[in-house]
Amino acid sequence: MSRPVLVLLCLSVFLLVACSEPARPTVNLHRAVAIGDLDQVKRHVYWDTDFDQPDALGDYPLHVAARQGSVNITRALLEAGSDPSVHDAAGATPLQTALLTGKTQVAKALIAHGVPLEPQALLLELAGAGISDRDSFELLLRQGAELNRVDPNGDTALTRAIARGHLETVARLILLGADVNRPDGQGRQPLDLALAQTGERRDDRAKIVELLRRNGALQADRTESH
Repeated sequence: MSRPVLVLLCLSVFLLVACSEPARPTVNLHRAVAIGDLDQVKRHVYWDTDFDQPDALGDYPLHVAARQGSVNITRALLEAGSDPSVHDAAGATPLQTALLTGKTQVAKALIAHGVPLEPQALLLELAGAGISDRDSFELLLRQGAELNRVDPNGDTALTRAIARGHLETVARLILLGADVNRPDGQGRQPLDLALAQTGERRDDRAKIVELLRRNGALQADRTESH
């Protein structure tokens, strides 16, 4: 092969590689994730951006994607090697963030990737945080969480929500089938717990009592006599 032909061949190969190489990202990674720009995220993947660096608020790219409900970006970050077990400034993992914000499609993508899941613990966490998203609860129930199980601290999901004064969560749990007469680990009835609550959010606490009674909740002395 003559030298001119060889030079042209090498130049063609170089141009082919150069044309197939994506441009460098023009948007900060966290910003790209926040606005859902998958192309920019893929550019960061190609150019080896560090995906496990938090932003000024302590959020990692996976947390941002989870909060935004960006399934494709979540998958891209996971395939690029982002750490799904990393904790943000509030101590939450991307999976917790997805469930706490009702982004169940992202949660499913994380679970499918092999992220460890503790459905019972997460169920209690959602109840305690005042989450009322049906899809998040139903996902955990399908994964093996038990609505009326008493946890090691003596709480059920319902009694945890009652103790924190979360009216909408209490309503959601009842709709999902929570037993309004299931005592906690100390033998206290949900209605007794609600009646004993004082302090802030009095209106919600009074509504919780009304809601429990409307759904058949009884106080301890009355359940014992039935």
